[in-house]
Order: sequence, then C-alpha cells, then structure tokens
Amino acid sequence: MKNTKNLRAEYALYDQENVNDSVLKNLQEKVKNLKHSVILSSSELQRLLNDKKWTFMPIMMITERSDRVIQNIAGGKVVLILDGTPNAIIAPSVFFDFMTSMDDKYLPFGVSKFLKVLRYFGLFICLLLPGVYVAVTSYNPEVLRSELAFSVAGSRVGVPFPSFIEVLFLLVFMELLTEASIRLPRAVSGTATTVGGLILGTAATETALTSNIMVIIVSAVAIATFAIPINEMSFAIRIVRYVLLFFGTTAGITGLILSFLAFVLYLTNLESFGEPYLKLFVQRKKVETKGVKS
Repeated sequence: MKNTKNLRAEYALYDQENVNDSVLKNLQEKVKNLKHSVILSSSELQRLLNDKKWTFMPIMMITERSDRVIQNIAGGKVVLILDGTPNAIIAPSVFFDFMTSMDDKYLPFGVSKFLKVLRYFGLFICLLLPGVYVAVTSYNPEVLRSELAFSVAGSRVGVPFPSFIEVLFLLVFMELLTEASIRLPRAVSGTATTVGGLILGTAATETALTSNIMVIIVSAVAIATFAIPINEMSFAIRIVRYVLLFFGTTAGITGLILSFLAFVLYLTNLESFGEPYLKLFVQRKKVETKGVKS
C-alpha cells in the first residue's frame, strides 16, 4: 500500500501492484491542478475533480464503508481521503459499481444474484415505465391486449388532461415528497411522506385529475427508484427518466426506444478516468513473473 500527500491534506491510497498507472497519473494531475485553497468536504472535492461539468452520470463514488474501500483498492482502483472528513472517494467508478451493494458479499451466491437481477429490473421500471404509459395511451394502444386497453381507457374517463400532463403532475409531486422526506426530521419524515402520498393519490383520483392506473404506475416507479443502492446513480436515473418521457410523448414507442438506445450509446462513450463506463470490472495490471519455469 502506498500513499501520497499534497498541501491540501488529501491522501491517495492504492495497491502499487494492481493500480492502473494511467488512471493514477490522471488523478494525481487533476489533484495538483486544483486552484481552490479551501475544500470543505469529499463531495466538493469530487465535484472539482470532475472535468465534465454537464454530465449527470457519476464517475466517482463516495463511501464511508471501509469494506468497500478495501475491495476497490484490491481491485486496482484509487481511493482519495480528505483530512477531516469521514467519506472516501473511489475512482474510477463504472456503471455496474453503482448497482452493487456491499451486502451482496455477505449473502449466499443465489440470493445475491437474485437481488442484483431485482435491482436491474427496478432500474428498467424507473426509466421506462412512465414513458411506456404515455406512449401506449397516446400513440400505440394496439400493443396492449384489448381487455387491458379498454381497462386503461375506462380508468381515464373524465380525466381532463392528456396522459403526459397526468404523468408529469404525479412525478413532480413524488419528487417533492422525496425531497421533503430528506429535509424533514427522521422521526416524522416517514409518516409525513406516507400520509402525504395517500392524501395526494386519493384526492387526485377522486377529483378525476389522474386515473387509478396512473397512481399505481407512479407508486411502482417510486419504489423502483429506491431499489438503486447508490444515491448518485439514483439521482441520475431520475433525471434520465424525464428525458425518456419527453421522447415517448413526442414519438410514442418509437421515440422511447430510440431515446433509450441513445442513452446506452451515451454510456458507451462515457469514460471514468480513462476506463469505459460500461466495463464490467476494472482490470488489474498483470504482474510479470520472472524465473518461473513450467
């Protein structure tokens, strides 16, 4: 293990045998080029190290768990620690790192794989379900079975708004409830959001502002959002959801599929300190052995 220190009391921890030299050099150069004399927290340091200011996908991970830090150091990654803060920054971090929970390491193999599949299922629900609802109800009702299409149409009888406004109305209020639960004291946050959600859903359906199916869809989307284990990825997916909803509104199923493919291509071209963002794992540097005969 090796550590380096600069004038801002920032420490870089890495395994000298497994670390990617190009990633380490890139990270050290960015730390040296920082022009801020005062850095208050690891979150601020993470923001300053990110040269892609307009990207919404996280390329570094902040954690306070020592087991995650040790696992990533052993995997060849670099961990930054800022003096006086309890959190550490892990770089590079790829997409699949944000979908993995450290609790998976302590569960049986079958249980951990089932939970991972469940998280990715929730990810697709969070991304696509609002756009699918708008696209199906407004443009492509023929993709549904006739019984389900009649049920959806019947539930929207009396709703004065198009499906896009209906979805956007409930999604925005769901975001407000989520933010309120973060800001409120922990003793009352759960009760306040639960009661607020029940009152909002009941009042919206009784006044015919939204349909009953829409309340079910938004509830499923909210639950699926919390299935993502890392908050940075959860925030990014919440933003992408509105982009896919917009294209699903303008072009139906075709626009939704094309926008989702564009999002996948964007992730394919994205890098985290030189590592492809959709890489399954960060490869370790091969250690050469000399004098070994087979």
